[in-house]
Amino acid sequence: MDHPDLKRCIVTVVEGSKQTSISLKDGDNLLLGLVRANMPVEFYCTTGKCTTCRLRMVISEGSAGMPSETEQYRLGADAMSLGYRLACQVYVSGPMTVYLESSSGTPEQKP
Repeated sequence: MDHPDLKRCIVTVVEGSKQTSISLKDGDNLLLGLVRANMPVEFYCTTGKCTTCRLRMVISEGSAGMPSETEQYRLGADAMSLGYRLACQVYVSGPMTVYLESSSGTPEQKP
């Protein structure tokens, strides 16, 4: 059972025309939270190396940490400027919106 004083963070998940809100604990890993909520997110390594969990996000200021070195290297500046992050590298601390879309619509990843 959750502690009543524990901060909850609302993550809005957009999948095509469908929008779902999930509640995660402050500090939860976004990828694991999406998986627990049965969202159809692809992933493989959970460490940022494969970039399979690359998703476009709109993150309010203070709702997640700055992109990790892994994200910066694997995604590159162009993808990050378009709002792409690696869900496995994002720890929620406030509201955000995540867009689930086919990987064919995302920028190329680095090998």
